[in-house]
Amino acid sequence: MNPQICNLDQLKAMTGDDVGIMKEFIKMYLKDTPVLEQKIIEAKERAQYIGEDGVAWCCHKIAPQLSYMGMNECHELVKNIESKLKSLEGASFPELDAELAQIHDYCAKSYIELNAFMDSN
Repeated sequence: MNPQICNLDQLKAMTGDDVGIMKEFIKMYLKDTPVLEQKIIEAKERAQYIGEDGVAWCCHKIAPQLSYMGMNECHELVKNIESKLKSLEGASFPELDAELAQIHDYCAKSYIELNAFMDSN
């Protein structure tokens, strides 16, 4: 069995364990995160690593949503990418493609988990 990607304990604490409010946060995540993922891909293709709509900016925007869903490993990954790109002042780094692929994998799995949560609650 695959390990869970999402840990909704933080979301439960934030919402007072109110399933209705939790579902609203999850709906926002399911709506907004794929858009931000696509923006990351497009920014990478343009070699725009920093600045508005750059990879680092998009990572900064997606990070809180990952945190709310308890995706700690993915959250750390995007924060590290953001930090690396800013420290490199707009240059890329060799591991970027692999790390972006990891983010995509985490997110794809989270969509499945969160849709299942939505369907069962």
